[in-house]
Amino acid sequence: MPQGSVRAVLVAKVDELVDMTVKDLAEIRAVTDQLHPERAHSCGTAIELAELALDEIRQRAHVRPGDET
Repeated sequence: MPQGSVRAVLVAKVDELVDMTVKDLAEIRAVTDQLHPERAHSCGTAIELAELALDEIRQRAHVRPGDET
């Protein structure tokens, strides 16, 4: 864990968890890509939405109090 303020430690933990989840989604994509094309496309759409949500979580975690969100 990085040294520093509680906020810095928490943001670092968010980054760590988001990175782990991004890797999990990549693994899920690799498996679901082997499904029937329609099913694979449907799963891919859901994975893309999850990736967008993770980006949003990361961005919001890095916003400092008083910054615009």
